[in-house]
Amino acid sequence: MKLLNDLFAIVSGGDTDHIQVRLNAGHLIYQAHFPGYPVTPGVCQVQMVGELLGQRLGGRWSLSRIVNLKFVATLSPTDHPLAEVVWSSVVRSADTCHVKGHISADGAVCTKFSLVFSNENV
Repeated sequence: MKLLNDLFAIVSGGDTDHIQVRLNAGHLIYQAHFPGYPVTPGVCQVQMVGELLGQRLGGRWSLSRIVNLKFVATLSPTDHPLAEVVWSSVVRSADTCHVKGHISADGAVCTKFSLVFSNENV
């Protein structure tokens, strides 16, 4: 499932520690999650982090382990179409990458994550 340039688009900072994205409120996912009040599903937020990691490091990265994942506020494309993914730590080995950070909207943290991704190109 590729979400980049479909569910979300990079506005700025695709290869930095602060990446601003625009959520596409018209995406099909939001028709089911939830009609009348769209909320970005957690699985889509994790996929977005993985795809942005690929933009930063190159290649394709797939989730291999969730160390910690907290959804502390809703991420709604209608309330806050612009969101920011912030990396606080990116530690890469030969075939894995452990990332920590958060997703925020209008300065409020929506999601905190500590995830391990595997390099699909190895």
